[in-house]
Amino acid sequence: MEKQQRKLGYQKLDIKLLEREIIKQIAPKIEERIKFEVVKTITDALEEQFYPPEEMIREECVKEIEEAEKEKGKVFSNKEELEQYLENMRQ
Repeated sequence: MEKQQRKLGYQKLDIKLLEREIIKQIAPKIEERIKFEVVKTITDALEEQFYPPEEMIREECVKEIEEAEKEKGKVFSNKEELEQYLENMRQ
């Protein structure tokens, strides 16, 4: 009877040691996965904020083109004239 109790005690001890070893191996993987998911969620949120959906970009682009069409265009007869115009714009 005493031998059986000792044997059970050793088995329980072995199981606990195995559990700890498994936890040591699995815990870093779980932590890494959680970090990855958190970073991915943050990245996705930032991308949505800084890079609007394609439909919004299209609408803005169409508006800009329409506005540009309303304005009178400027034509330069040569490169020097263009460079002079750009220089005046910087000042």
